[in-house]
Amino acid sequence: MGEYCGETSLEEGDGRSGLMPETIRFRAYINKEEDLERYLAQIVECRTVTELAQVILVMQENELKITPEEMVKERFIRLFLPITPRITKGKSVSNIRARINDAWSSRLRHRSTGRF
Repeated sequence: MGEYCGETSLEEGDGRSGLMPETIRFRAYINKEEDLERYLAQIVECRTVTELAQVILVMQENELKITPEEMVKERFIRLFLPITPRITKGKSVSNIRARINDAWSSRLRHRSTGRF
């Protein structure tokens, strides 16, 4: 018997299905199932940390629960590690945070100059 604790998974508990177990935690940030599936499709296709940072910025713009402060926290960034198999280099929390900050700074500069 050993490790079974009698808990149900979130999928069983809320009646939603079709998501990989690694992606369930994203529901804390994204309410709409169709938005979550769209983001996940983009995330798994990312080949670089820079591409991932761009997707995260789009998520931050559209999802109220993903604040600029939250998107650079380790607990948030760690959600992406198991679902980014195409990223083979620079896949550390600190590097992802740095690329998010770079993309954020770039976006702010472009907006202030009207070039974005």
